[in-house]
Amino acid sequence: MGRWAEVLGAFLRQDEWGVRDLAAATGLPRSAVHRILHEMARQDMVVPGREPGRFRVGPFLTRLALILAERSDVTRVARPVLERTTGQTGETTILCLYAPARQQFWAVDAAESAHPIRYIWESLRDWGEVYVGSTGKGILAFLPPDEQESIIRPLPDPIPGLRPISHAQLRAELVSARERGFVVSHGERFQGAVGASAPIRDASGRVLGDVVISWPDNRTSPERELELGLAARAAGGEISRALGYDGR
Repeated sequence: MGRWAEVLGAFLRQDEWGVRDLAAATGLPRSAVHRILHEMARQDMVVPGREPGRFRVGPFLTRLALILAERSDVTRVARPVLERTTGQTGETTILCLYAPARQQFWAVDAAESAHPIRYIWESLRDWGEVYVGSTGKGILAFLPPDEQESIIRPLPDPIPGLRPISHAQLRAELVSARERGFVVSHGERFQGAVGASAPIRDASGRVLGDVVISWPDNRTSPERELELGLAARAAGGEISRALGYDGR
């Protein structure tokens, strides 16, 4: 089973393989890879590729992936993590999802704080820009560089908002966020709000959205921001692992 898992995992990283390059990539004997691929072909798990001797994902694996993805609904998987994070931090924890075609996000669920003064997350149910606030930048900072640039490059410089910033400032913020694994912002989308966010990824490593913890600035400090940034990163990591992301 271990060898089969190595071969299946390779098809998550690349659409098509030949026996020789798959053996080199997995470190398995060429004879074992040949045997596994041909057994998979008999089960419709792989089909012939664009060139002789190469294989790509077949209908059985495609159907299996769709069924498992449907059962691993992001909102359902994330809900207990949101509740637990809010219970641990005392602040509202929000789940946002990213729409690549629009290059925007929207909020789909939240576990609300018991504080009488708290973030009103429902305002995020409309489409939002990913270059403003922790809600958006928790996605933007972790997108592939070419997709990130396709969002930033067309924007006016400085970028408008409650706190206008230049392209250079935004890029520097994104680099810093990517290095530490989370974003912190102050009053960029709503005056008086502080947010910390971290990405959620699927099994292929694609950014699906982010987890956002938000609180009013009268309850913030550098220590609190670090604490909640790490909490957002932990929550995003837990949801990602439940969706099949292995950290690679």
